[in-house]
Amino acid sequence: MKKHIKLIVLISCIAAVMLFGLTGWFIYEANDKITFIGKEESQDGRTAVTFQMRGTAGKSLLTIASYGDAEQGRTKGRALVERDGEWIKTEDFTVNNQGEPLQEGNWEVQFYPAGVEILLHDLSQEPAAGMALESGEDGASRNMAGEEQHIVVLYDEENLFAGYSEEEVAFWITDRYDNQVSYLQKEGDKYYFQADDFTFSATNDFQMTDDYEESYFAYLAQQFSYGHNRVTEFEKREDEEGEAVYVPVVGFNGRQPGELEAFSNACCDLVEELQEITEFEEIGYFSEERRRYLDITPYLDNYDRTKLYNAVYRGIEQDSLEEWRYEEDERDGSAEETSPDASSAGIIIEEMPEEWREYEAECSYQRKDGTQLRMVGVDRAAGSSFYVLLEAVDGINTSVVNADPYLGHGGLAKWIDFLEDERIGFSCLAYSGGSLGRFFRTEDGGRSFQEITYPSAKIELPDGSLYNPFIMPDRVWEEEGKLYMMAGQGPDGDYYEDGVWVYGLYESEDMGRSWSYVGTAEGEDYRW
Repeated sequence: MKKHIKLIVLISCIAAVMLFGLTGWFIYEANDKITFIGKEESQDGRTAVTFQMRGTAGKSLLTIASYGDAEQGRTKGRALVERDGEWIKTEDFTVNNQGEPLQEGNWEVQFYPAGVEILLHDLSQEPAAGMALESGEDGASRNMAGEEQHIVVLYDEENLFAGYSEEEVAFWITDRYDNQVSYLQKEGDKYYFQADDFTFSATNDFQMTDDYEESYFAYLAQQFSYGHNRVTEFEKREDEEGEAVYVPVVGFNGRQPGELEAFSNACCDLVEELQEITEFEEIGYFSEERRRYLDITPYLDNYDRTKLYNAVYRGIEQDSLEEWRYEEDERDGSAEETSPDASSAGIIIEEMPEEWREYEAECSYQRKDGTQLRMVGVDRAAGSSFYVLLEAVDGINTSVVNADPYLGHGGLAKWIDFLEDERIGFSCLAYSGGSLGRFFRTEDGGRSFQEITYPSAKIELPDGSLYNPFIMPDRVWEEEGKLYMMAGQGPDGDYYEDGVWVYGLYESEDMGRSWSYVGTAEGEDYRW
């Protein structure tokens, strides 16, 4: 019996020793084992950062017991900073590598005259459930949700960073760009440098932060703007990896005739001139508050200008119509809040100057009561007339109905006409030497007008590119509850169907506020 007891005790002791040894080995492997991973050295060889992994990466019974699910997938490491062969500091950290060992992709190192900067990155696709950023007892940042960690180690840890000398800034910035830039001068707290065709600045912070990249893209945008008479800029953003990317934003000058074609050509020129330099994948347009983007990646391989042009044309046509309608809705809302009741249409807005009484009209509308509404030019500038809408009785101008019917635009008043109720009416103002036309609508007898736009007919040129030849609104009429509008080609038109010069036919179901393209219709060729 005693022998059996001794045997049991012996076996228990052996098991306990084995368990203790296994536990010790497990703790060492999980937490204390140090593995060399990589080393980064400064260009002058004075500074080195060594990266080591602590323990075994990934999920373990010990980490689950100690930290719970939040430790799953985390990899422990440490960075040892040396300067002139002497150890300065050791920084412990953890990254979320989803159980994979520490590797070179986890860090970036930048060396500066006053210290070293270490950026630590997760390599996980998605943070594990429950991950969050926390701080350890030593104050070091613990990354538990895919956030980038930022460690700065000063060579002189006893002193706070106090800035660099002007000579140091000049030397390090020129060295940063391989002596391809030259130092100019210091102004205020900025240091200015000259690149090939542009200047940029640097600040006297620890990283000597400069705006070389932003200045370079501003220069590219400025050059393109000058060459195409179109406002262009580059919008800075971050990609999924946190890297800065620049998206060109091209100014759209509104839905006046010819702008769709001009804008589409400008975007094609932008791709051909700058895409290989900047490798952008989108083109932006409209204001920052209502920015729209066009994905150009489907058109970069086997590039075909016509395909890209048509894609831009269709995109800007649809988006600009939506934008115009949105702006019109906003204007209508503002008008309802601020304008008098429409029943006051036709009132005298201001005293009419005496000399206007005998002015002749460019075009007019005869009301049912015998009075006339006359578009009268009262001012000229740069070859364009600026109009007022006057009421005339017995052929004499008597009062001002609208002091600015064309909303500040100058040109040549082509026609004005009204529907049966004599409240809803339309007018056309030709401009650009009479080759283009603006379309205006009133619903209060002429007291106020709004500029109206209509869709492109999307006619194909011989090379397959799209355009809209119907740029001169010619007349409007009502038929069976719908409005119809004929738009001509202007004096420079050259579009024929089956040898016949045609007009664009449009229809409206909301009394002329918006229009849709129906097709073409034969009409008088007024060019000859």
